[in-house]
Amino acid sequence: NEEKPSSTAIVKSVIFSMKPILLTLPPPLNKHRRDNKLLFLLASFILSLLVVRNIMLYSSHILHPFRNPNMEDYRLAYQESSGFFNDIPSHVWKQKKQRVQNQPKHNDEQLGLRSKFMNRNKPKSWYQHNWDAEFTCPHERRVGGVSDGAKWICDPHRLNKDRIDVDGIHDDTYQHSKNGCLVYSFGRGSPITRTFDFAFEIDLLKTIGGEGTCEIHFFDHRLDTFGGHAPRGVILHPWGLEGSTDASKSRRNFMTLKETIHELNHEGRQLDIMRLDCEGCEWNTFREWLNSGILPRQIVVTLHGAPGNEHNIFELLEANNYVIFHREADVRYGGMWQEYGFLRLAPEFFD
Repeated sequence: NEEKPSSTAIVKSVIFSMKPILLTLPPPLNKHRRDNKLLFLLASFILSLLVVRNIMLYSSHILHPFRNPNMEDYRLAYQESSGFFNDIPSHVWKQKKQRVQNQPKHNDEQLGLRSKFMNRNKPKSWYQHNWDAEFTCPHERRVGGVSDGAKWICDPHRLNKDRIDVDGIHDDTYQHSKNGCLVYSFGRGSPITRTFDFAFEIDLLKTIGGEGTCEIHFFDHRLDTFGGHAPRGVILHPWGLEGSTDASKSRRNFMTLKETIHELNHEGRQLDIMRLDCEGCEWNTFREWLNSGILPRQIVVTLHGAPGNEHNIFELLEANNYVIFHREADVRYGGMWQEYGFLRLAPEFFD
C-alpha cells in the first residue's frame, strides 16, 4: 500500500512548484510601474492555482488510492475478489485466473472420462486423481500451530483490515458487513477425554489483532459436560452441526446451520471463515452451507473419506464461485481424510 505523504513532503512540493514563478517575478513593485503590478497579480493567480492543484493531488492519493497510477494495477484483483485482495498486480491475477481455468479437476487423461467415479471406496486413491488445489493465496498460513485442530487460512491478516473501494470510500459491503469479523468453528472435542483444543481459535484471534477484533464462535455437542473455561474472545455453544434431513431425529444438542444462524441472530452477516471438523457431518450438511442465511468467504473442512456418488460437494462449491486454495492429506490416517480450504471469489473471476 502507498505510504501517506507527510506534511513536510507536501510543503516541499508546494515550494518546488512556486520556485520557477518566484524567479520570474520582477523587482519589488514600484507604485509608478503599472506593468509590474499587473505581472505580480498574474503570477499570484497562477501560484494560487498551483497550490490548489498540489493540495488536490495529494488528497486524491491519500483518499483515493486507486486513482494513483501506481495503485490502478490492483483494481482487477480487488474487484474480482469482492474486495479481499487489494495488493495483487493485474498480470499476477490473470495468471491465477488462467490456472483455475486450465487445471483439470479429474485425471481423465489417464483414467478415462468417468475418472471421478472411480475408487470412491478407496479415498487415498480417489483424492490422488481428483480436485487438487488450484489457487494460491499470497500469505496463506497455518493457524493453530502444530495442533490437531490447526487449519490453513487464506491471508488471515486481511480479516480485520479496513477496505477501500475504487472510489476511495470505506467499503462497508465487504468490511465484515454489519458488525465486523465473524468466524464459526464446528467440532474438535475428544470423544474419550472430553477435552477441547482451542489452539486454532486462539491463534486466529491473535493473528487478526487480539480480543475484540473478531467474533469467534465454537460449537461442539460435547460441550455440555465441559468443565473448563472458554478462551478469552471465544464464545462456546454446546451443540453440534447436523443437516436438515437429520433434524427429525430430535437429537439433543444438535442444530442445523440455519437454526444456528437464527439462534445467534446472524442472518445477513458476512461469515469470514467457517471451519468444520465434525467427524463426517460434512456429507449431510454441505448442501446447506450456502443457503442458510449467511455466505462463508472461506470454508476450511476436514473431509472424512471420499465423497459418495451422490455427494457433489466440489461441484456445488465450484458452481458458487469457490476455488480450492489448499489441500493436504491427513497422513495419520493414510490419506483417508483430507484437509481442504475453499475461498469464494466474485463471479467475474470465472468469466
